Amino acid sequence: MIEYNDDIEMAETLLEDSEDSSETPPSDIVAFNELRSCADLVRMYEAKQLVIKPDFQRDVVWTAPSQTRFIDSLVKQLPIPSMCLSLDYKTEKRQMIDGLQRISSIIKFLNDDDWRLSNLEDIDARISGKTAEYIKQKHPDIYSRIQNLTIPITVLRCDYSKKSHQNYLFTIFHRLNTGGNKLSNQEIRNCIYSGSFNKLLKEIVSEKDVRLLFNLEEGKSYRFSYEELFLRVFTFTEMINSYNGKLAKFLNTYMSIKRDISDEEYQDKLTKMMMAINIFYHKIQSGRALPKLSKATLEATLVGMYLNIENLILEPEEKLKERFSILRNDSNFSVINLSEGIAATEKVKSRILKGIEIFS
Repeated sequence: MIEYNDDIEMAETLLEDSEDSSETPPSDIVAFNELRSCADLVRMYEAKQLVIKPDFQRDVVWTAPSQTRFIDSLVKQLPIPSMCLSLDYKTEKRQMIDGLQRISSIIKFLNDDDWRLSNLEDIDARISGKTAEYIKQKHPDIYSRIQNLTIPITVLRCDYSKKSHQNYLFTIFHRLNTGGNKLSNQEIRNCIYSGSFNKLLKEIVSEKDVRLLFNLEEGKSYRFSYEELFLRVFTFTEMINSYNGKLAKFLNTYMSIKRDISDEEYQDKLTKMMMAINIFYHKIQSGRALPKLSKATLEATLVGMYLNIENLILEPEEKLKERFSILRNDSNFSVINLSEGIAATEKVKSRILKGIEIFS
């Protein structure tokens, strides 16, 4: 049975990136504009009042020439697009929502004396190919001009502890990051819902058996796709009856609830999940990486194994392989079934319940 193709992969990718929210912004979130000098932004960053690269964020993707041209734009005082920050009024902590590449370039220039700008013909000759230290010493007027230059900032004053505010910030992240390097939903969640549960997801994906099972290459970015897979497993395990077809909001709700789980729950979830992965990799797959499967197949398999782990520990390999084969060949996981509505409420519930049944 063909259980995966390009159409299913595309549908699952679109599902992972969907926002599925049309709610009106909370009335108690206040948006306002302010001007901040480059030196002031660096000061807030150094004082840990401004988080410019939460662990959800992709790496700085601007090339050295792009960063250099941005600094040249500051030197020439060309118009700079507004940045967007969220401000938790209870803690006075700020997080960068839009403007990571720009603020990273500013901090690099003002904080790293050894940083050498690219040697480019289309920028000011006084900074082309020069280090930040050289510019500071030989051209203090240019250096101070950048320090004192003000950047327009849109600030969203909110309360990170409120679920409605977290949902709204997720929407803002999603809407502002729509370019070629936009953030994935899970990258956004790892900022909005950072905490011990988020740490757990990352620890699971870092485990050797997980990386071998899914053939994850060292140093390659998977845009938190596998952290989301395990989030889905935990969420469907505990909240399957609450699923209503809106996956993004469903996962957001669970991460909000579980944001700061106890050490005991952390260890229990980690232990049980790694037992399931160990069985999956060493017994069902006999130490081989999985072939390319749909996320629907993977999540149903892992939910079923996770919930029945105590009964599966001593089960013979052949019986475990038989269970997995039955699931893969079940009509719930066929291309036709998945193509008819991969996120449809009843179809998703049917797939998850089938996984639980097969491994029970």
